[in-house]
Amino acid sequence: MLWLLFGARLAALTGIAGQTGTFVVASCFEGLEDTGTQCRGKYTPSSKSSSADATAARTMLLRSASGDHRPGARRDVRLVGAAVFEPSPLAAAEYVTFAGWTAVTLGLPGHWLLTSARRGRLLNGENYVFFWLASLLGAIALGILTLPVTWLLATFQG
Repeated sequence: MLWLLFGARLAALTGIAGQTGTFVVASCFEGLEDTGTQCRGKYTPSSKSSSADATAARTMLLRSASGDHRPGARRDVRLVGAAVFEPSPLAAAEYVTFAGWTAVTLGLPGHWLLTSARRGRLLNGENYVFFWLASLLGAIALGILTLPVTWLLATFQG
């Protein structure tokens, strides 16, 4: 379930998956759902692309841009769905932390309710609360540990 929700975007942010290409910035603005910058512009798939329309440029949205880019700037990006992402170690680490928080916050109460239903009575939730807090700290730690790994990936991939 987590891979379906977060996997493709995370793979694009780390630079290990997604169709490669170039993005020419037309304009940038602050994103509504993110705290980061988003840019509009033209995406052109790389010549290594296996798709039939590898040379067709199309207007796309660059999410989680590494900064406020000037119009005309060229960026190496990865295509996922209808959006392109700039590989970024910091964004990947933030995304791992967010995915962990989401999994823990949605999964642990669900587990508590299912366990209570299976036993036929409402269980004391104190242990679940402490485990939830520890899991949130674990998600933060995983995000911090992801940072050097994604930085190394970005360094070796160019």
